[in-house]
Amino acid sequence: MFAQETFRVQEGPTLPYARSMIDGGVSLFLASDLFPACSLRRRRHLERAALTIQTKGQVALYSGESLDQFDQDVFIACLLGEVRGQRPARRSMRELLRTMGRRHTPEQMARLEASLFRLGSARIELGDTRFGCSIQLVESVLVDRVYGACRVQASPEVKAAFRDVEDIEALARVRFSLGARPLTKWLAGLVFVLGGQSCLLDLERLRILCGREIIPPRVFAGQALPALSTLVDMGYIHRVGQLEQGRVTLESRPGRSCSNECQLVW
Repeated sequence: MFAQETFRVQEGPTLPYARSMIDGGVSLFLASDLFPACSLRRRRHLERAALTIQTKGQVALYSGESLDQFDQDVFIACLLGEVRGQRPARRSMRELLRTMGRRHTPEQMARLEASLFRLGSARIELGDTRFGCSIQLVESVLVDRVYGACRVQASPEVKAAFRDVEDIEALARVRFSLGARPLTKWLAGLVFVLGGQSCLLDLERLRILCGREIIPPRVFAGQALPALSTLVDMGYIHRVGQLEQGRVTLESRPGRSCSNECQLVW
């Protein structure tokens, strides 16, 4: 009885790719509390939990099992080949553990498998005033328990974020040589994100950014400064100096001295 109303759909601008929403690039993965600076024994399932990130004007929400620095080691180890342009291939889980500086034991094998599936189910929502998107950390995971092998494929958005960074292998070597030092590993990722810049680090801000907000500020300062000194001793950064008001100067490379105009991180 009624004529159906027709609507004309106006053509709008082409939608951007989801990878373009990762404004901070690798900082979302290496310099946020997505992988907090801790080693967890008990895990929680998080549903759209807010992440603390460096990018202003953007919201990041995480859904999945809570992650830690062991998961980040697994994440980076699985990502190295794909960053070099290699196709996902069968890998020995024993060799993967060895790459990460871990011993091959039944406990570590079970821990590695659990981490792989944790990464496979992890999801991040990114949004600003206009766009919103959802990305995975790992697109697919296959584990062969009989032969101790696996095949892991990172998501296209993650591979795109890491494709243009320089010398991710250097970060991997430093991290994998540190053993169970979660804060030092996290700070190595932060230094990698800074890309050789000389910066001022606000320890109170870093305490929140790395996911250690429950630790008192004075205690955190007593942990962060030795961790940075360890990276100096390893030659990963050139110099660290302590200032008043909980700030630290960081000189990543020789000849790049800090000044009052250098970048304040987050």
